Amino acid sequence: MFSRSFQNTPLKEGLPLRFAAGISTAVAAVCCAQPTEVVKIRMQAAKAGTSRYAGTMAAYYNIAVTEGARGLWSGLGPSIARLSICNIGEVVTYDTVKQAMLKRDLMRDAFPLHVFAAVCA
Repeated sequence: MFSRSFQNTPLKEGLPLRFAAGISTAVAAVCCAQPTEVVKIRMQAAKAGTSRYAGTMAAYYNIAVTEGARGLWSGLGPSIARLSICNIGEVVTYDTVKQAMLKRDLMRDAFPLHVFAAVCA
């Protein structure tokens, strides 16, 4: 029923849908992983022989207490932009290769086709 209501939308297939898929997956991934990225970057940025934090959990705690949630999700916009570009390229390439192989009857829609398209992407 849900898919029937969207059968005639312009996003059903083609580049707009692939761009939307790439951007939406980037947003979801970055929103989940950004605190870990912030902690990793701050721990790697410490000068040789020094340590800002006693460990990973201490870094999460210290950033959350001193800067709040805003500190853990700092740099969210640039990270979303960076990953969106990567995801769009991969999704467009994957789908284009897959559709081309299916259209020309070179491969069936099975595991080998998905592996081939993924390797191409």
